[in-house]
Amino acid sequence: MNLNTLRLFAAVIQHGSLSKASERLNVPIATISRQIADLEKELNIQLFDRQKSGVKPTMAGQRLYEQVHLSIEQLATAKEVLFEEQGNLKGKLRLSASPACEPVLAWIADFQTAYPQVQVHCTLTDRLLDLSADGIDVAFRIGQLHGEQFIAKKVGQIGSKWVAHPDLLARLGTPSTVKNLKNFPIAAWAKNEASVITLGTGRQAVEIPYLFASNDSYAIEYMAKQGKAVALLADSTVDRLVAENGLVEILGETENPKFDLTMIYAAHRYPSSIVRAFVGFVLDRVHNETLDSSAI
Repeated sequence: MNLNTLRLFAAVIQHGSLSKASERLNVPIATISRQIADLEKELNIQLFDRQKSGVKPTMAGQRLYEQVHLSIEQLATAKEVLFEEQGNLKGKLRLSASPACEPVLAWIADFQTAYPQVQVHCTLTDRLLDLSADGIDVAFRIGQLHGEQFIAKKVGQIGSKWVAHPDLLARLGTPSTVKNLKNFPIAAWAKNEASVITLGTGRQAVEIPYLFASNDSYAIEYMAKQGKAVALLADSTVDRLVAENGLVEILGETENPKFDLTMIYAAHRYPSSIVRAFVGFVLDRVHNETLDSSAI
């Protein structure tokens, strides 16, 4: 059996379709289809059930995958390690982060300075991802995450501030406490099924109905800039809106929510050298930044 054909076969199972495997490996769909057909002919057995929604491995295909995929990953890792040892880390890194997550963008920029031959594609979204199906190597999400299929490491916290347009404050006044926010139109991040946002914990928790909620911080930012609502946004976003757009930070003495920033990646026994290098780079930066802040 041809090693390259087995690699294509394993990729189709991992990504659930010929098209996704083609995109990830940069190999034409026709080539993948032909080589898998040749493999089935060589083994005299059907490896996939072809369906309109994609392909699914037959029982024989699943058994073959279980026998070969670890060996393929080991060989790929060995090749990458050889390049890495020669100081030639090169390839594509697929990342995902929440919108307006500036610490992550800073890490990416510094990583590419250290490894200029690594090409990065970053998908900005707050939606949950299937790392394998979506072709993502490393993702950053807000909140505490746990799972058996991925490794999750806390890499920081995102602070938040309240901000409003001066025209809105002139019209409605300035809230003096969090409870006063119930009398104002509110824009904030919220899950689709939530009808209120919850601030604080325990007996101190305050539930505030929102006028507008989104899983995208840019949409919340737009509502604040248009003077439609008082908005809860990340620290760095609020600082920018105050400096560049003339918005006003409010409730500055209030202890606002902080959200954990979590880095997640697949729990592979043998991650690629690029993923390993990026994860190590981020963890080193987080460690150094923690030491710097504790020394102040």
